Amino acid sequence: MKRFLIPLLAALALPNAVNANIDPKVAEICMKATDFQGCVKSMSGQKNNNLSIKSGYDSALIAFEKGDTLKAMKLINSYIKKNTNSKEGFLLRAFINTYDLSEFDKALEDIDQALEIDQNYALAYALKSDVFYFDIGGSASQTKKMLKKAFELSPNNPFVNFVKGDFYYDNSFVLLDKDKKDLAIKSAEEALIHFEKVVVNSQNNNDLIFKRVYPLGISYTATALLGDTKFELYFMYKDIKDRKTAKKYLEESLVHYTEAISMAPSQEKAEEIELDRDFDLRTPADVYRARGNVYSWMNNKVKKACSDWKVAKGYGDKDAQKNYREFRC
Repeated sequence: MKRFLIPLLAALALPNAVNANIDPKVAEICMKATDFQGCVKSMSGQKNNNLSIKSGYDSALIAFEKGDTLKAMKLINSYIKKNTNSKEGFLLRAFINTYDLSEFDKALEDIDQALEIDQNYALAYALKSDVFYFDIGGSASQTKKMLKKAFELSPNNPFVNFVKGDFYYDNSFVLLDKDKKDLAIKSAEEALIHFEKVVVNSQNNNDLIFKRVYPLGISYTATALLGDTKFELYFMYKDIKDRKTAKKYLEESLVHYTEAISMAPSQEKAEEIELDRDFDLRTPADVYRARGNVYSWMNNKVKKACSDWKVAKGYGDKDAQKNYREFRC
């Protein structure tokens, strides 16, 4: 009978382990150990430590999304201290330094640390290009190289595409100021490709970093920017006498602004976030004014333009108020 004793005890131990709230997988592994209880204690402790470490990151992320900067920084510093090889930890701290504290040099140090851990970290390249170009005034050529790398690594990532679209949209104005009209058009149309990818790939996206960086919604913001970009392209093509393409972009910009209005948060919420977080956001008032501007360039649409400007000026938009008065609405 002795030869059957150990298997029998093992068979009896598994249900008892389950009843004792021990993970069945841990119990199964520890059946092979000479010290079952010691093994369970060790394995469970290791698991709890991993959960604790992950919980530290998640807590920092939640605090960041809620706008609690001091708490987020304290938690992420503690997390990084315990987990020095976490690329996500360094990148989250870079986001905090960028968007909450305007500590751009520190943000770049953390981004470089994340890239040292993982040279193929697309989000790190995207954030680095964003900080490099928009915050410290880096060159367009170097920014393009970083964005190219980010896009090659993660071509459908909403943040990668948003930053790339934002860069090319901004760069179109730089080129336009230098009277490089063809290059400006090409840059603006490149921006469209990436803003469209943001909209397609960010449906039902609950990423807390995206929620913090784009508090009115990344899809809403990208849709409004599609309207902005196409409205600017209307003027660019109009300037080079391509009326057919200009008209197409004017009509499409109207569609995007209407879509943005349909998904927009309340003006009150947008203004509250702007004041609380010192963000310059694309508020519903901005979009109503912009759509009114589009209508004003269309035949027989002045009444609709006035209607949109009326909404925008009701939200306190002074440019809309000026347009409303000048068009004698």
